[in-house]
Amino acid sequence: MKLVNKGPIPEMLQNYLLSNPDATWEEMSNDAMGGGSVAVHACRDQAIRDQKGLCAYCEQAISVQDPLHRRIEHYHPKSDRTGNHNWSLDWDNMLATCDGGSASLGEERSLHPLPDNLSCDAHKDRMIQSGKLPADCEGYLLNPLTIPVYPNLFALDKGTGYIKPNESSCAIVDIVDNVFETTAMLISQTIAVLNLNCERLAEKRRLVVIDVDRNKKHLREKGFTPTESQEKLLDRYFSVEWPAFFTTLRCCFGNIVEDYLQSRNYNG
Repeated sequence: MKLVNKGPIPEMLQNYLLSNPDATWEEMSNDAMGGGSVAVHACRDQAIRDQKGLCAYCEQAISVQDPLHRRIEHYHPKSDRTGNHNWSLDWDNMLATCDGGSASLGEERSLHPLPDNLSCDAHKDRMIQSGKLPADCEGYLLNPLTIPVYPNLFALDKGTGYIKPNESSCAIVDIVDNVFETTAMLISQTIAVLNLNCERLAEKRRLVVIDVDRNKKHLREKGFTPTESQEKLLDRYFSVEWPAFFTTLRCCFGNIVEDYLQSRNYNG
């Protein structure tokens, strides 16, 4: 998981709110005549662009051209109607996520059966429905809108593809509203709530590790020095904003990538 920087509220959503300040997300989605369905698409597309095409939770690539495998997640429950705040249409409460494995079909479904391989908001919702997570989940899992840019709070087991807390980084970072005793405990809970270590995602991370190792070996065989190889690999993987499984790649390269990201003014 990485920091998400949101852009300005989409004009279509702003216009819809002026006429329908109390509407729910579902009402807006079904309001084709009033411009609601257009506003929904604008929110999804803008959120994906803001997130550089990555799921806010697992960092898989998502696309505006693939409606089956991407959607809008409301970090704070959109059903919360207490007070005067409309969480349902709050732009700052909207994140673009993948389908969390819920739309997988055929061979993918047989290789990674559900519900064990649900992730992201699909698994978060399951946890809420089962009573294992409060609907008002602030403080119980990281919010991609407020996670620190530095240091990297995650570590990676390259053999299994599992992510875990980076203990040394967590020890020096305090997260606002954290209900747990330590930041590391919050990271562990976030991974569990979103099921980010399900076999489906762990396998994809292992493939990223294998790809990095293969390219390292290829550069060595071509006679590049370790320093030259590092520079080429960093440019290869981080020249775009930002690659799928960004945090996995960040963990693969360790401290050297932190200097590289700072040199590129990485800020989420």
